[in-house]
Amino acid sequence: MKHEKSLQVFFDNQVVGMMEVNAEGRYLQVNNQWGRMIGYSAAEIMSMDFQSITHPDDLPRQLLLDKELENGKRKSYRMDKRYIRKDESIFWGDVSVTGLYDNRDILTGMVGLVIDITEQKESEEKLRKTEELQRTLLEASPDVICFKDADGCWLLANRAMLELFQLEEIDYRGKTDADLAHYNSFYSDAFLNCTLTSEKAWGAKDISIIEEVISSQSSEEMIYEFIKSPLFHPDGSRKALVIIGRDITTRKKNEERIHLLATAIEQVGETIVITDTQGTIEYVNSAFTSITGYTKDEVIGQNPRILNSGEQDNSIYSELWESITQGRTWKGRLVNKKKDGSHFIEEATISPIFNSAGTIVNFVAAKWDISEQLLTEEKYRQSQKMEAIGQLAGGVAHDFNNMLAIILGQVEIALMKINSGDPLEKRLQEIKIAAERSSNLTQQLLGFARKQSRQSQILNLSDTVANMLIVLKRLIGEHLELRWNTKAKLPLVDIDPGHLNQILTNLIINARDAIDGTGVISVNISQLFLDGKSCQSHPGSYSGEYILLEINDTGCGMDQETVNRIFDPFFTTKGIGKGTGLGLSMVFGLVKQNNGCIEVTSTPEQGSTFSLYFPQVQLKEEMTVQADNKILVKGSETVLVVEDETALLDITIAMLTEAGYRVLSAQGPFAAIQLVEKYKDPIHLLLTDIVMPKMNGVELSEHLIKIEPEIKTLYMSGYSKEHFNQMKQNKTTAQLLKKPFSAYKLAQKVRDVLDGS
Repeated sequence: MKHEKSLQVFFDNQVVGMMEVNAEGRYLQVNNQWGRMIGYSAAEIMSMDFQSITHPDDLPRQLLLDKELENGKRKSYRMDKRYIRKDESIFWGDVSVTGLYDNRDILTGMVGLVIDITEQKESEEKLRKTEELQRTLLEASPDVICFKDADGCWLLANRAMLELFQLEEIDYRGKTDADLAHYNSFYSDAFLNCTLTSEKAWGAKDISIIEEVISSQSSEEMIYEFIKSPLFHPDGSRKALVIIGRDITTRKKNEERIHLLATAIEQVGETIVITDTQGTIEYVNSAFTSITGYTKDEVIGQNPRILNSGEQDNSIYSELWESITQGRTWKGRLVNKKKDGSHFIEEATISPIFNSAGTIVNFVAAKWDISEQLLTEEKYRQSQKMEAIGQLAGGVAHDFNNMLAIILGQVEIALMKINSGDPLEKRLQEIKIAAERSSNLTQQLLGFARKQSRQSQILNLSDTVANMLIVLKRLIGEHLELRWNTKAKLPLVDIDPGHLNQILTNLIINARDAIDGTGVISVNISQLFLDGKSCQSHPGSYSGEYILLEINDTGCGMDQETVNRIFDPFFTTKGIGKGTGLGLSMVFGLVKQNNGCIEVTSTPEQGSTFSLYFPQVQLKEEMTVQADNKILVKGSETVLVVEDETALLDITIAMLTEAGYRVLSAQGPFAAIQLVEKYKDPIHLLLTDIVMPKMNGVELSEHLIKIEPEIKTLYMSGYSKEHFNQMKQNKTTAQLLKKPFSAYKLAQKVRDVLDGS
């Protein structure tokens, strides 16, 4: 019993791992050292078998050896194998296994001893890699390498050296430079010069670095940099001379290119950042400093997270890091923060940099500040949205004008038919007034759609605005201060004064409504030049001189979401009954119609600024004004009316008939053409809508002139800007009657066209 106890103490306290397993490989007994080696407790080990902790790559061989123990082919074996510790780390073991047999020579189990040889294996691996590296350096290196003995005889040369001097087929060992010069006379000078520099290298205290020019048979000069290092025996006698040469011809040529590339990287406008594999910044170019405000010294050694604005979800950075650490390029946008705390948006491309072995050694980021670009794109999107909404508003207004023309026409005809004092007269007048007010609403929609008729003047914006402000000052009340600032003389602009009055009135009233209590409304006019870059931020503008009209208030201001919608029709921030939402949309349209552009800047609780840009002009033109009288001017000529809207066609016929004209009608262009072709008597005037399906009024007029050369044309339209451009192509005299029109205005306009006035 004492003997068994002593053996157990011996077993448990060995410095090597000891164990006993049964024939199936399950543990029966292990010592303490084995538990320490693999990191499991004794209780855990006893529930395991050796296979579960054996490295998968080594298991097949051990199973084969165990099989040989079972078959009696061997009684023991020894092998190096890897084990997997509890923490999943690996260690190498020198394993000695002996089989245990019963009296029938049947394997009943095994005992094993394990010595930890991890350090030995690592040393062997390092030595193997060192030797492999040495062989690679010698044979695969592009550098020329040569070893000479104390007498200058060649001992060993790599392939690059032999190829350089065309010695591949020569038995160079034991020969001197002078001996080898005879095999290739072309390189004789190079060999003799090498002898001289080698002798000097023996006497040098340190290694010698020598640059030599070698002429090749292709008549090209190659520049080689030779490193010659002497080796000595302990007694100081010569042992060997190591010569390593490198072709630096390309390097010298590339030095200029590298310098050029480095200069370019420093001067490009894009940010370049290079980090190590942990994300620590190693290099930034000058653009980084310019954009972020950080100096190079402030960021070298830091992590790029110093730019983190906190506005993005951490999942973006996790995705970025996962992509680049797995060897993929990441592209995306980052909202970053400058040194001064302001935010900016970057378009970034971040890629891993691999060494020749395919290992990631660095990360490089190329980033572009796109904040201004995104702002410009947003302005263009807003402009396009306004264009689309404008087209819709124009279409609605056009149809609405047709309906109003019918209403007004029918009312006027009815008023002409009843006696003064008739009870219906008052009701008809109320209908007329309501229709005319509706017409004003339509004009606002057309103003937004930029399809109102424009009657422009060349005028001094400063003088005109000053006169308007005298009247507008009464609208804002005494509790608000109206400040006015302009230069004495400014260039002229081409603008419709009526449009300008609508624009200024709406903006002043909006500024008034934005101020709660006392405050200031400022109107400023100045002169400026928009270059090509500035025009990108002002959609619809072109490079040139502009007059800038600014209306600023100290009111409640707006957030960006509100600013983005401020020009949408029917959008309003005012309470119910305090605004239609058409004021600013009309302002937008009228500014555009007068060849200007508009932008808004606003901050909640800090007020708003509306900036209007109008191009400068030099010449002054006269403005024509059409007057609308209340006398029904009559005539007796033949008028052809073409209108695709039946009700509007009927009322127009009634108006002209009331004025004494002989009226022909057609509901559409093709019907009109057929009528003219068959009609034998003269037709004096074509009164046609401009916008009709399949053929517009201008095209119809041109077609009918070929049939009836003396016919005159009067166009009708609810909007006219783009159609005036079409009429310029028509060589005939053409005038426009804007819908909705009264019977008096229709009769007067028809008479003017027929009389040629």
